[in-house]
Amino acid sequence: MKAYYIFQQADEETISDILDWMRNRERAIYRAAVRELGALKKLRPQYIQQKPLQEQFLFLKKMLSWKPSEEIGDHLLQVWLLRKHEPMLVEFLDILGIDHNGHGVVDVLPESLDKEKLQKAVDRLFEKYPAGVASVYLQMFQLQTEQGWDELAEILANDPRVTIR
Repeated sequence: MKAYYIFQQADEETISDILDWMRNRERAIYRAAVRELGALKKLRPQYIQQKPLQEQFLFLKKMLSWKPSEEIGDHLLQVWLLRKHEPMLVEFLDILGIDHNGHGVVDVLPESLDKEKLQKAVDRLFEKYPAGVASVYLQMFQLQTEQGWDELAEILANDPRVTIR
């Protein structure tokens, strides 16, 4: 599932959390996203930034849900996950037994995932984190290889806790 589709399907609370966190913690990235997304519609960043916050977020969500915004959305999701939710990524990878740099960044991904370990890791995500956050991470993790993993695809398609389909 591509980033623009994640923004189409994610719940409002999760999207607001992403955008609000980016705006408050990663100001340079947020401003760059506003500039780049505005440019797609030939709007100046000042025009967007002068709007009330709720209107800014509505505009950004609409733009990030658009296929030409794929790279921008992908970057925002990666930064949000790696910087805000690092403990979640690390725990998930540890349960799966995937080597990483201690911050959730992996150099070599396995060709397949152990079903039991995967189920345990997914259960842990949904126990400890909001369903929207866990769902975004699982969808983004599935994008880390060209074909994804059949084991994870099955969970994404069938687990009722997954909020993004």
